[in-house]
Amino acid sequence: MIYWDNNATTPIAPEVLETMLPFLREQYFNPSAAYHAAKSVRRAIDQAREQVAALVGAEPDEIIFTSGGTEATNTALAQFSTALTLATEHPATLRTIRGTACPVLSNGVVDLPEWKEHVQNCDGASFAWANHETGVLQPIKSMCATAEDAGARVHVDVVQAAGKMPIHLHEYPIHFASLSAHKLHGPKGVGALYVRRGTEWRPTHTGGAQEDYRRAGTENVPGIIGFGKAAELARAAAETYAGLAELRTRFLARLQDAGIDYVVNGASANRLPHVLNMRVPGCSAESLFLLLEPAGLLCSAGSACTSAEPHPSHVLKAMGLADKEIRESLRFSMSRYTSAEEVDAAADIFVRVVQKLRSVQSASTGPVMVYR
Repeated sequence: MIYWDNNATTPIAPEVLETMLPFLREQYFNPSAAYHAAKSVRRAIDQAREQVAALVGAEPDEIIFTSGGTEATNTALAQFSTALTLATEHPATLRTIRGTACPVLSNGVVDLPEWKEHVQNCDGASFAWANHETGVLQPIKSMCATAEDAGARVHVDVVQAAGKMPIHLHEYPIHFASLSAHKLHGPKGVGALYVRRGTEWRPTHTGGAQEDYRRAGTENVPGIIGFGKAAELARAAAETYAGLAELRTRFLARLQDAGIDYVVNGASANRLPHVLNMRVPGCSAESLFLLLEPAGLLCSAGSACTSAEPHPSHVLKAMGLADKEIRESLRFSMSRYTSAEEVDAAADIFVRVVQKLRSVQSASTGPVMVYR
């Protein structure tokens, strides 16, 4: 089975699992306890905090561990009374934010004049550096500078970007940032919120003294330890992701050689190198999806947080695609473990599936449709 849905979640790295196991077996102590064995667990958490901070160019005391990227984003957005975001944002933002969604251009990049106009009326701004469906990268420097000029504090969702590209949060006027472990070969159920030193904010989880009173609740120790190790591995493998752009090009070249017509969504924008959101005109994504899985290729017809919903992708809709074009779009997302051999095998599967689907379609019957 070829797994190309890494934007939804990544397989846990073997080294991460090995690092976590002692904290599931022998070192199960509550890190808030006073005895010596518990203090060693506390030190392990401190080390993980340093590892995660290093991944994004932050200081360890600026990292607060959470249950995932969604909680981190929700906590950041709770700091704003009125905030500006993008129409292509993740549901964790769009369903939480109080404010306005700024339009994007046809390639998925922010409409900067619109952003500049709307942010004047907000005390906060929130956007994803890399889009979860298309991999499109936003012009972070311009967006942050515009927000700062307007007096708005900035939250950046780096869930998809962290570990896939160089990030140095201190280079920009960013006050909050969201991270998630399971997007970079770490465990599910753990994330982090970056809070810049000196930034005033209100915790949303209160009770005990965990996370220096910034996020109450007994820590997910194995998850945090795994997150730290995953962050360390991601830093060491940073150059690997840059090379995935060549594998993406290789995949598309194989389709072209086989006579498969395709359209890449967001092709003119800067994108994460491992993400490919594309469509084959005349072939519905659901039909392809149902044939690809038994053939041995797993991908996505949208984000994992929205794919179960029957309406078209809001991301592609905001980019101006027609409903028919949206329903033809698939998302492939590779990982740092993806090889050229795997790319060739995936391309062969995809070509066979498209050819099979087209063999049962005709001008008289029309495209194959899937009804729920």
